[in-house]
Amino acid sequence: SAYSFDLTNNKLRIFPIPRANYNMLFDYYKLDDKSNAFTNPDKGLVTNVGEVPYDNPNYTHINSVGRQWIFRYTLALTKELLAYVRGKYQTVPVPGSEATLNQSDLLADSRTEREQLMTELKEMLEQTSRQAQLERKANESENLRKTLTDVPYTIFIG
Repeated sequence: SAYSFDLTNNKLRIFPIPRANYNMLFDYYKLDDKSNAFTNPDKGLVTNVGEVPYDNPNYTHINSVGRQWIFRYTLALTKELLAYVRGKYQTVPVPGSEATLNQSDLLADSRTEREQLMTELKEMLEQTSRQAQLERKANESENLRKTLTDVPYTIFIG
């Protein structure tokens, strides 16, 4: 879209002035809503990791990505617990011989999975940190500036 707008005292000004009749859609927000998103703790909005409440979260309020991570971490913990149980009973008698359980393999796999999940969580939290968000915003601004320098300037004669 080549248009911008300004809404002041319930008067809408569109730049540049449209030359044809057609529907125009635009997005807007109220300044009060923008500032309240960061300063109003009663709304329960979390805008960065530092604002996450320290009380125990309700599982029903966790999004699907968080639930999937919890599921995978629980599976890794369960594997580790099963490995300890299998370590207690190294061999199990079966008719005609004995079966040896794979405690060491299961324990190594579960610990590797837990470490990978913790690394994944740390990376995700670093990506959502304020510093990373500011860096992405700066890169976006720089790319936009480079793009706009390639756009030819227009001259309006009124």
